[in-house]
Amino acid sequence: MGRILLVCDSGATDKLQTLAMVASGAVTNDVEVYIFFMHDAVYALKKDAPTEPDVTSVFPEVAEKVNQARKEGKIVHWKELLEDLKELGDLTITACVQITEILGLEKADLLPFVDDIVGVSSLAEQAMLADRVISF
Repeated sequence: MGRILLVCDSGATDKLQTLAMVASGAVTNDVEVYIFFMHDAVYALKKDAPTEPDVTSVFPEVAEKVNQARKEGKIVHWKELLEDLKELGDLTITACVQITEILGLEKADLLPFVDDIVGVSSLAEQAMLADRVISF
């Protein structure tokens, strides 16, 4: 149906959750999805990454309600959602080679759903192939 490139450079919980939700919408509509994690988003892919902080917002009431929904299981955690999506559709998940090298990480250190560690040349290639590019 189409191709979408999602670029995530933030390890913030709300950004990661939004990324996973957008990927979910695309995969369920038979869209090919390619995700490129860079900067501190790569750190969030570590198998032993510390527990993520709650969602924050400039509107405290929004953050409170979203965090409560997460605790009640009404929102599927972004890691679980991406893992499930890998089984449902055409989803490729990559991490930036420069950041993994800086952090001293190898593929074995990352969550199992990460397909590869690639450079920005791969990001540029995927951007040229995509129908849409969205950054988080």
